[in-house]
Amino acid sequence: MSRLNTVPSSSDVWSQTGIDPDDSSTVLSTIPTTASEHSESIYQPTKNPRETPFIETEDDQQSPRKCVLVVNQQRPRDFILPAAPIVVPIRQGIPLPYDEYVPQPFVSIGKSIDPFRTMFQAQHPGVSVEELKFHCSRYFGTRSLGRYWIPTALSHPHTFLGTLCLATAYHDVMNELSLESVQTIALRQEVIHLVGRNMQIPEVSVSDHNIMAVIQLIISEFIGREESGLTWHERGLETMVEQRGGLAQLGVHGRLASSITWVSLANAVIREEPPRTIYLEYGTANSTKHYQPTATIPESPVYCPRSSFNTVHGSQRCTSKAKELLSDIRMMIDIFLHETKSTRRNSQTLMNLYNKVTSTEEYPTVIEIRRRQVLTEHDWKYEAIRIASAIQATAIILRIPLSDALSHAAEPRKYSTASNEPPSDALYASPSEHDNHTEDIISPSLSVYSTNPAIAQSYFPNTGHRSQTPSSSAQRPLSSTTTTAMSSTPDQPFFPPTPTQLPNNTTTLLQKLRTAIEHSNMSECWSDMAGVLLWVCITVGAASKNSESKVLKRYFSALTMRAGIMLCFEHPEAINATMLRMCEIVEALAADNRVELGSDDGKAKKRRM
Repeated sequence: MSRLNTVPSSSDVWSQTGIDPDDSSTVLSTIPTTASEHSESIYQPTKNPRETPFIETEDDQQSPRKCVLVVNQQRPRDFILPAAPIVVPIRQGIPLPYDEYVPQPFVSIGKSIDPFRTMFQAQHPGVSVEELKFHCSRYFGTRSLGRYWIPTALSHPHTFLGTLCLATAYHDVMNELSLESVQTIALRQEVIHLVGRNMQIPEVSVSDHNIMAVIQLIISEFIGREESGLTWHERGLETMVEQRGGLAQLGVHGRLASSITWVSLANAVIREEPPRTIYLEYGTANSTKHYQPTATIPESPVYCPRSSFNTVHGSQRCTSKAKELLSDIRMMIDIFLHETKSTRRNSQTLMNLYNKVTSTEEYPTVIEIRRRQVLTEHDWKYEAIRIASAIQATAIILRIPLSDALSHAAEPRKYSTASNEPPSDALYASPSEHDNHTEDIISPSLSVYSTNPAIAQSYFPNTGHRSQTPSSSAQRPLSSTTTTAMSSTPDQPFFPPTPTQLPNNTTTLLQKLRTAIEHSNMSECWSDMAGVLLWVCITVGAASKNSESKVLKRYFSALTMRAGIMLCFEHPEAINATMLRMCEIVEALAADNRVELGSDDGKAKKRRM
């Protein structure tokens, strides 16, 4: 059989077809039309649908010199790009100042994190700088924190020790200390002393690093719910900012002004007070940003700049019921604020949403879910959202502050002796004990007393506005939480509580919410649902303002600060907008409780807005 005498060159083929040879989206094949069995076996079409199909024409059988150009059109394949993380983890190729030190050869670094004592040290011998530095990185560390905040914080002793104040205050709360530890009080006093010393020097009195140290003191006070010290530091900070020329004049890449703003607005929400004008104006001017539809942002019922929850609805950590509930409570908040501005009250739509949000048939508790399936950490996230939504919805429908709505939203405790099923509160136990027999679960009605001598020694002499009586403070129970009960040592016996020490409904509800959060995996602050966690904690933080349990009050304040710090350096506009919305809600809820004086007859009258 004759072979091909002439073969068209590749340039001729490209010129005849008009196809770019560098275009990688097409696959080209030249098929000789020979009839031999050998060639048929070589060029036999494959069954793989992705490969180029072979096309035979009538001209191929008559003219063996022709070549057929086959263009393979690949089918578009459906794929979804993984969502970007809401915050970038710490230490990813970014050199840090204290990493520039090169240790000497043949020198043992031992077990200490800072063996050469290159970091600023505290004066009090009970303060472990290395340990607190580790806690600070674990609790609050993100890449943006290391990029914007840490370089300035590591440049001065009072700013560095101020970051450790956050870590030790948060660590106290996580360990359920009813009094602040020695490290917390000692560090705070040292930072106050260093800031005061800088105030005597005009060149640095209102510098960025001095203001940074003060805002870190305020955050530690916020975590510990130390109201008197918090108010004092806030007034001083506002004076420093005014002397500097306003928030817009602050440095640290704009993150210092943003941090001061959202922390101050959060303080106003937690205390249910009107925000200071200087922070309200700056937050309003720096709370908008255009996001792409696929951008991962801290969405929540009080912050949704796009038409729908793109990030939350695409999250694998959010159950279908949680997504539906978040949409309902968001709609309820929007309608409530609109009715407040238009002097309307509780439309039928708002009532229907309230009935749906608070209905256990529409949104069952984890107790009901557990009867149908094994609970996961995502179910506990839903439970935390459900409890916070019930408190928010109750405040809206009754037009009362969140702190008053807590008692209305608290569920009465029910015990059934006729049924073999354990009480509903038994589900809120630690994960390890939850899998055991129900008789091993400790009832939450027990209070935990501590006889650990370290607790009694945690009192540290302080200024007059914080003085407490150690004897009276030591008599208070550390906590009524089942988590502490499970992890108690033999030195912490259990005593039957007196009737006056039984937790009330509000404390029980707050404890349920804390247990749900702790079961929900807090290692990444709910990751792409961190905005939802921030809304849950600040809402319940305001609701717990009048709670008898200081341990629980501090818990929600601490989580508010942790979620906010992790988000604010990468999403400053979103956090400002979130806090402004919460301030608007608090303002609207307090509208019916305002009293205006100055009428003709001298009597007080209510002013409805």
